[in-house]
Amino acid sequence: MVATLWTSIVQIAVMNWALGSIDGICDKDQPNHYSCPNGRVFFNASVIWGVIGPARMFSPGQLYSGLMWFWLAGAILPVLIYLGARIWPRSKIRYLSAPLVFTGAGLIPPATPLNYLSWGIVGFIFNKWIRSRWRGWWMQYNYVLSAGLDVGLTLSTIVIFLCLQLTDTTFPSWWGTRIATDTMDAAGTAVEITGEKFGPTTW
Repeated sequence: MVATLWTSIVQIAVMNWALGSIDGICDKDQPNHYSCPNGRVFFNASVIWGVIGPARMFSPGQLYSGLMWFWLAGAILPVLIYLGARIWPRSKIRYLSAPLVFTGAGLIPPATPLNYLSWGIVGFIFNKWIRSRWRGWWMQYNYVLSAGLDVGLTLSTIVIFLCLQLTDTTFPSWWGTRIATDTMDAAGTAVEITGEKFGPTTW
């Protein structure tokens, strides 16, 4: 309870500091890439569900009415996976989890395939390759290592922010830092529509 309360206070304090101190925060061309992708997704969702309204988008005959069938898939698929695991208890079906599959897919905006690829590679190495060859090590140290990787990422982020970004130091440039920005999606050239509008002319 204390950790949750302290986390809430720190997150709100950092958010208020960032919104008031970082120039151009949440702008697309912000110099330090504070572009707020989660905030944009939340804003777009609020427009969809609030301004336009779900009836104009998802009701029968509307532009995205077919998406409503995924509610049925989300209700049926966990039952099918459960029944399949009971019928074939030694099959790979027992490793499937419909909530994880759907939740993971739902995070794609703002997450990118690069995020999923790195997660998948690390997960495969430690939960398949190492687990099958050095099971004793895996059982004793895997979760400690997972926590260590999370802490290392957080500390690295803080050090990079304090030592490089706040001091206007040029960030080291190499393939690993350029791969996410050297794409048509990041450059805004992936989809170009000239003289046309996406979606219906009136809602």
